[in-house]
Amino acid sequence: MSRLGLAARALRLTLSRTHADTTPDYDAASPSYDTYFSPVMGVHSIAALREVTITPGDDVLELACGTGHLTHEIIRRLEGRGSVHAVDKSPGMLSVAQAKVMPEALRSPGLDVSLQEGDMEEFLRTRPSDSADLVVVGWAICYSKPVKLLEQIRRVLRPGGRVMVIETRGDALKTLIEQLEKVFTADPSLLTGMIRVNLPKDAATVARWFTRAGLTVDVHRDGHQVLPADTPDAALEWVQRSGAAAGFKDAVDQSREEHALELIRAGLAEHVARHGALELRHTFVVVTGTNPGTTTATGPGGRHREGARIA
Repeated sequence: MSRLGLAARALRLTLSRTHADTTPDYDAASPSYDTYFSPVMGVHSIAALREVTITPGDDVLELACGTGHLTHEIIRRLEGRGSVHAVDKSPGMLSVAQAKVMPEALRSPGLDVSLQEGDMEEFLRTRPSDSADLVVVGWAICYSKPVKLLEQIRRVLRPGGRVMVIETRGDALKTLIEQLEKVFTADPSLLTGMIRVNLPKDAATVARWFTRAGLTVDVHRDGHQVLPADTPDAALEWVQRSGAAAGFKDAVDQSREEHALELIRAGLAEHVARHGALELRHTFVVVTGTNPGTTTATGPGGRHREGARIA
């Protein structure tokens, strides 16, 4: 089967709005997320959060809070004063987050903390304009229409309010993605749903999204992390248990999921035999910005001030 067959299959699924839901993968990964993803990529999330000022008393919104890895750090930096309102679509992730952050929140009567299940854009629409000092979006802007989401973020931010985004780049896990594409190209019938993600090419792409939404760009930089997975089995275990394969369960014919995984595993083994190694690089971007003035839903483009770029 050619790439043309896969393209035709993908087009039919897109036109019929047969979209894969990422929630089952995140629910499945929630018990192991803090064992796999957080120790490896979570350090970059914390580093990204240091790019923005958090002052005790601030009102913070967190979109796609996951297991509360960043939520916990935000609460620590608020020092018992202010608020954190977070949202995530995955009940499994939220359950872990609740257990992690709520006991600490309850010990701080001056801190208002809430975690709720839902879509992040719908969540933003319920928030008043000019009501937040900081909005944090960790590994999730790709699941939205980015400029529209950022326009809503600008609306809810007070003038001078900050936003921090960390996101996977489009070239992340390239070796694994190439094997996945080969499997679907050989047998397009394995594909039963389209995974809708807007992964950016680089940090400059996200900076342009910020500018189009009327936000000033303060910092934008690219980074990468080599994953601790140097065998086919370790690679597949990591992406499944870390949530990095979000959407796979709902995108693949459920009755042949194990068959698809075996084909990917065989392809990765062939790659190792040919190249002598399996190095999976999780590339990502960090962009921070500011609401430069009076908030509007759309507004004119903001100024773009480039920050440090780290390869």
